[in-house]
Amino acid sequence: MTVVARVSKRYRIVIPKEIRRILGIREGDKVLFEIWGNEIKIRKLKNFLEFEGSLKGKILSPDEIRGRVEEEVAKDAV
Repeated sequence: MTVVARVSKRYRIVIPKEIRRILGIREGDKVLFEIWGNEIKIRKLKNFLEFEGSLKGKILSPDEIRGRVEEEVAKDAV
């Protein structure tokens, strides 16, 4: 899918409705901007509450939790 959006004079871009619907982006959600050469990749960030229960019954250190979260975010990048 290809959609064109215009940059406003305040350098704002509105995410087109079709893209918001497909990715489930809602007001208040956070998106990540990544630069790939001369391109920008934008993706929706997951809320930590979406991970609730995924590590149920396990005791992990903060570094282990961070690693698990990074793994889940990386899955979305593919």
